[in-house]
Amino acid sequence: MRIRAVLGLTLAVLAVPSGGEPLSTSASQPSPAIDHRVRERVQREGRARVIVELQLPAGVHVPEAHLTAVAAAAQRADITAARAQIESRLAWTTHRLTRRYQTVPLLALEVGPDALRELEAAPLIVRRVLTDERLAPTLPQSGPLVQADQAWSEGYDGTGAVVAVLDTGVESAHPFLAGKVVEEACYSTTFSGQSVSLCPNGQDTQLGTGAAAPCGFGDCWHGTHVAGIAAGNGAGTGQSFSGIARGAQLMAVQVFSRFDNPNDCGGGAPCIMAWSSDIIAGLERVYALRASRTFASANLSLGGGLFSSYCDGEPYKPIIDNLRAAGIATVIASGNDGATNAISSPACISTAISVGSTTKSDIVSSFSNVAPILSLFAPGSSITSSVTGGGFGTASGTSMATPHVAGAWAILKQAGPGATVTQTLSALQSTGVLLTDARPGGSVTKPRIRVAQALAALLPDATPPTVSITTPASGATVSGAAVTVSATAADNVGVAGVQFKLDGTTNLGAEDTTF
Repeated sequence: MRIRAVLGLTLAVLAVPSGGEPLSTSASQPSPAIDHRVRERVQREGRARVIVELQLPAGVHVPEAHLTAVAAAAQRADITAARAQIESRLAWTTHRLTRRYQTVPLLALEVGPDALRELEAAPLIVRRVLTDERLAPTLPQSGPLVQADQAWSEGYDGTGAVVAVLDTGVESAHPFLAGKVVEEACYSTTFSGQSVSLCPNGQDTQLGTGAAAPCGFGDCWHGTHVAGIAAGNGAGTGQSFSGIARGAQLMAVQVFSRFDNPNDCGGGAPCIMAWSSDIIAGLERVYALRASRTFASANLSLGGGLFSSYCDGEPYKPIIDNLRAAGIATVIASGNDGATNAISSPACISTAISVGSTTKSDIVSSFSNVAPILSLFAPGSSITSSVTGGGFGTASGTSMATPHVAGAWAILKQAGPGATVTQTLSALQSTGVLLTDARPGGSVTKPRIRVAQALAALLPDATPPTVSITTPASGATVSGAAVTVSATAADNVGVAGVQFKLDGTTNLGAEDTTF
């Protein structure tokens, strides 16, 4: 916060039943909501990838951090029981299990027509059946622009904090990222006729060292670039710049799969996209490791679709809620469609931190999605960072803006480890530079982050300002109708103004705010 120095002439200073034949739906219990795209895909292709939202006895999922240990265990048991009932009911149908989750009431499946009918006939344990979406991936001057260097000079560079990067994998041996990747995981899916897993072991899941190695084609540089913006360290690399939280560590999670059909890729194949079910699995892995790693944030530089209001019906909401309640921010790119009144999913989740892009001249980037529900702006145009192969490259996108915020979160986590996500967001929003989208159709005003200012807002300031009267001289005797009094003042955060008082009580003129 800004400090006001108050002087007196006394120099006083003042973040189911089991399977068998399908059962008829009870007239008193409405059928589960089925995404129309699921029906259409099953009818057209004979199968569809879905995410099933389970119906819990308590009615709604509660973030585990808001529950006692006993209640959290009971909720997990309810999730397991509902999942087991569904799997039992589907045993005779055409289906394939793709992902189980432990802490959120979801189940990822590939279903045929008979399995879809069975899910629809189970309203007591199935709340909704959603499409398993496919999402695409969406520093020299940018660090100082957001005041990262000022935070470093105050001793805060993210040391001790971890940023999880859910992306295309990270080249952990890159000099810019040397020694930073402390956890790795891969969630990538082989789906016959559509996608192929990019996990190094060829399976749909891999954990441990080497699991998040980037693939060797197309946009697989993306995750390494994002990781460098968040936490790269230029010391010893011959570079004069670093990422935002140069002292932070990284968890690399590879969540993308390879698609070889030009129709899936919008023309050029192969391409990479991420299934929603794999993204959720990656976020749940971050949550599972929260006791052993000090996570500040999870970075998702990916997205799809456009939403002008919060999209809390999307399946990412429960795991993002779990993370937020545990003090971990899920920081997500707003998307690159150039929209002035909508952002992509999952950035549109109300408990996520959504990030739009600006230029280094503080102008909203031409490609950035912006909406009234956007959380923050950060630089995303022409950002230089690490790329696969040990080199550096320049890229633009909300993908590049997002890790600026994820890295800033690590700095603030180091400084205020007990701050909630809400408190940290408030510090960033209240101290940012307000920028208005001046593109045609644009009108939204949101803050572009300033890390040093956010630090000052988040932390209690125990350092008093230093002040001294310069006129009249010390010990001087003054007389006359008017006496000019002047002073100098300095503070570690900044001086908002100086107020002169007589004997510590009577104001001598208006506050001087020219400091």
